[in-house]
Amino acid sequence: MINKFYVYDEEVVFSLIEEPDFFRLKIERPTIEEDHVEEFMDKTVEWLSTNPEKGILIDFQGVHSICTEFTVYLSRYYQDIKTRGLNVRFVNVDPKIEPFIDVSNITIVMSIPDKPVVSARQLLQDLRNNLSDRQLMKKHGLSRKGLASLYRKLLGKGLISRKELAKRLGVETCEISVRLEGLVHKQTVDASEVLKDISERIPDSVLMEKYKLSPKGIQSLMKKLYMKGLITGDELDRRSTTRK
Repeated sequence: MINKFYVYDEEVVFSLIEEPDFFRLKIERPTIEEDHVEEFMDKTVEWLSTNPEKGILIDFQGVHSICTEFTVYLSRYYQDIKTRGLNVRFVNVDPKIEPFIDVSNITIVMSIPDKPVVSARQLLQDLRNNLSDRQLMKKHGLSRKGLASLYRKLLGKGLISRKELAKRLGVETCEISVRLEGLVHKQTVDASEVLKDISERIPDSVLMEKYKLSPKGIQSLMKKLYMKGLITGDELDRRSTTRK
């Protein structure tokens, strides 16, 4: 879902929009004047205070004129941001204004890079060939988030059934959404917290929901705890029996 951080109206010069992979700072006027620089800085601060690790893309679509003060702030401020390791990109820069934007050390791209296009037919064939998630991501240049998105699209278009996907993910059909969310946000489990839950006899079903684990995931976690001597064989057997 795209979150808009500014309500559009005739007074707006800059709008900040969160997209799946980056923030887009869109310039809404063909001319940037000195009076607009403060709003530009405010939008930059808004991005930095929201999620700067996501990076920002400044879209100059339709901009034909910029004032000197804007170019100075753009160059100095964003060069400093770039040196901090944050991702800054400029797109749709009109050739008329490009010479006035002193951003030689900042990547300038004239269009947004294309995302990898994955053939549904090829992906389905790979699934039939039992390629692992890791193999799929490597073959098709996908992130964990991208793979989860593809699974959802295959479901939405009826190219794979919920039963088939659940079997592949090692979960029940009702747990598909949780498992896909786990692909996007890999859960880090605090062993000390799990051990506390186990000592309080919290059932596996509650642990699975709390730590976003599949049945295979909870089984693997218990085995790891046992192998490290953190739980007894009796506890492992008791939970295995309860799980059946």
